[in-house]
Amino acid sequence: MVLRDTFMFEYEPTFSTDDLLNVSEVIVLSEIERLRQENHPDLPQTDIGLQDVAAIALNNMPPKYICSPIDKASPGEELRKEMDDLRRYARRQILKAIKRVKAHPHD
Repeated sequence: MVLRDTFMFEYEPTFSTDDLLNVSEVIVLSEIERLRQENHPDLPQTDIGLQDVAAIALNNMPPKYICSPIDKASPGEELRKEMDDLRRYARRQILKAIKRVKAHPHD
């Protein structure tokens, strides 16, 4: 049984959640991809290692959800500044996560 299958939710949303976007998640995943493209020497090479880095970093990130098509298409100045701050914070969290995964690899 997959772990995700063990989480039982007692409700079904009565509204659409398709448009919700966690900006922190997008930033963390894009920064990890950037590090992959730059061949960061300590970045794990396996999917499970990369997922561990992402999960650890995301667990230390503040959530930042948006749902407005306007914010998604053209973020305003305040949201752009907040995203820049999140990006800097995400980089620090990713580097910490890389060290943690390197110290405790799956292999």
